[in-house]
Amino acid sequence: MINDCSVVIPTYFPGKIIEKLFESIPPVKEILVFDNSNDHELEDLIKNKYEHVKYIPTGDIGLGNTFNKALGEIKTNLMFITQPDVIIEKNCIENLILAQKKYIHSALLAPLIFENNQYSKYDHFDLKIDKNKKIKNFKIKNFKSVNPSGDIGVEAINSTSILIDRKKIKQIGGWDNYYYTYLEDVDLCYRVRKNNFEIIKVKNSIVNHTGFQSHKSSKHKEINIKRIFNFSKSSLYFDYKNKSKSFFYLQSFKNFIKIILKLLINLILFNKKKIVINLLKLKAYYYFFFLENFGKRNIQLKQ
Repeated sequence: MINDCSVVIPTYFPGKIIEKLFESIPPVKEILVFDNSNDHELEDLIKNKYEHVKYIPTGDIGLGNTFNKALGEIKTNLMFITQPDVIIEKNCIENLILAQKKYIHSALLAPLIFENNQYSKYDHFDLKIDKNKKIKNFKIKNFKSVNPSGDIGVEAINSTSILIDRKKIKQIGGWDNYYYTYLEDVDLCYRVRKNNFEIIKVKNSIVNHTGFQSHKSSKHKEINIKRIFNFSKSSLYFDYKNKSKSFFYLQSFKNFIKIILKLLINLILFNKKKIVINLLKLKAYYYFFFLENFGKRNIQLKQ
């Protein structure tokens, strides 16, 4: 058994796909499912078939809150977070733990991510920081689909699968609870680097990610609405919190005008799908700027 590692899985109506994940997890100290959906089918599955897994219903609190709740719940120093549509390859977690002992300044270590047997273009990101320690640029890394020849230090990663050094992450304040989903991982990476800790991708550690399959097909429409709305709102908050205010106001105004123009065009064309998308983006603007006062009414900004 891996005694100093807990596996944490956030869920929202994952369906049967989570069984493949359960069966790929090696013996660890504990496996905890933090269920944002209060899914009785999932609860019964765990109770009847996976008694070694602990089911924790949280209500629909989002990823930032879920990961912070897990930080306080686990009994180990290392926390491996992953998603329901992931399969963990042999020795993945073991090799991450070995790397954690080698890279003593690391706070986050992650396996290489494969999708459909191809090295994923979402494996890690560019996250440039200026001399004032504000984010200068963030984008998907433009690299060929060839996995690294060795361990690499990277600028930012997503939360598909990460080994967390609990003490270091608690030291920088954990996750920002404002983020329901999207960019909570990049925001964390930014603060990890500002505090002079490292983010390491480990060559001999691999997970396979199905991608956008972490929920039942019957929930696809509901989840898609949540994704569009929350990605838009998270993007506004991320820029407001982490970039220069001049950039934020200029960029958010330009994006707002684009949304309005696209909405008008799609109203003329009577494109129902794109009308809904644009209305959800406008709803995110309304919530962020007016109902939440730049996010301040929801949560105190973490530095």
